[in-house]
Amino acid sequence: MHRTANNSAKRTHFRRTWVSAWILGLLSFVLHVLGMPQVIRAQSTADEYQVKAAFLFHFAQFLDWPADSPNAADPSLSLCIFGDEPHRQDIQSTLEGKVIGPRAFLVRLVSQPQDIQGCNILFLSRDEVRRQAATLKSLRGMRVLTVGETADFISDGGMIRFHLEGGRIRFDINLAAAESSHLQISSRLLLLASTVIRAGDADRGR
Repeated sequence: MHRTANNSAKRTHFRRTWVSAWILGLLSFVLHVLGMPQVIRAQSTADEYQVKAAFLFHFAQFLDWPADSPNAADPSLSLCIFGDEPHRQDIQSTLEGKVIGPRAFLVRLVSQPQDIQGCNILFLSRDEVRRQAATLKSLRGMRVLTVGETADFISDGGMIRFHLEGGRIRFDINLAAAESSHLQISSRLLLLASTVIRAGDADRGR
């Protein structure tokens, strides 16, 4: 009995130690990436969007995709950007073909909001602000992770918003919007966000 209790305690301690080490490793990696934008200021926006593309890759890793999400049985994971996106080449060169489990990233260029319905992730840069509100409204409730970077992105219903803080890339998460589309974001990713907006936060702030 005593030996069983000791073994159980050891297993629990091992699991906690492993999870803690895993999270610390992830934090170290992300903090390393977060430091990269200091180089961006000395070079070009190409570096910025390559780093943001790397974030998009990791965002996809920390989502539980519903069984009825677009292309759930497909071997590809679709990231959609509009065809006139100025940074599409930097995003494509960074993400195209990268693998998450059994699925490989496929970057799709779209021209109309209705084309997004078969996408898993949509990225809207600040250059897409003119179509942002209407596009996000058309996607409400759909199993599409929306990521953007304008000041109004979260209030327009977007799920993850990039922003610069002290010259480094950070992100906010609109958990309420993600949950309304039945997308489950891992608590490990929530820990890395600058701000997490949950259901009812807007009401409590009134």
